[in-house]
Amino acid sequence: MNVTGSEPFTAAPAIGRSVRRLGESTVVINVGTELRHLELPAVEDAIATVQAEGYSDFVFDLGYLRRYETFALVRLARHWDRLVGADCSVHVAARDARVVADLRRLAETCEWQLHASASRALRSVLSVPVS
Repeated sequence: MNVTGSEPFTAAPAIGRSVRRLGESTVVINVGTELRHLELPAVEDAIATVQAEGYSDFVFDLGYLRRYETFALVRLARHWDRLVGADCSVHVAARDARVVADLRRLAETCEWQLHASASRALRSVLSVPVS
């Protein structure tokens, strides 16, 4: 049988982690499509690297996140808490209903901010006056 077009049950391509530096203090970290305990060390290494470079405004883009372990998400949120404690601003963008619900539960006692999209998170970061 000759089939043209895409297969209906083909998995969407995975989007990998990426780090985008914007200016001298803002960085966007896209965690990719999966966040499990196996992927978490690479995300934590990226955070440590850009923090050592002097970046203090963080946007974490979870907009593409499809599969995750709650344990890994909680560990990442605790890392965000440590960044806030180190006088960094942390903005998290997520749109998947499950991810947003889990993050809202975690954000009740935290100082990082949750946004519906990475562009809204960036807008919030960039709207703060520079001192």
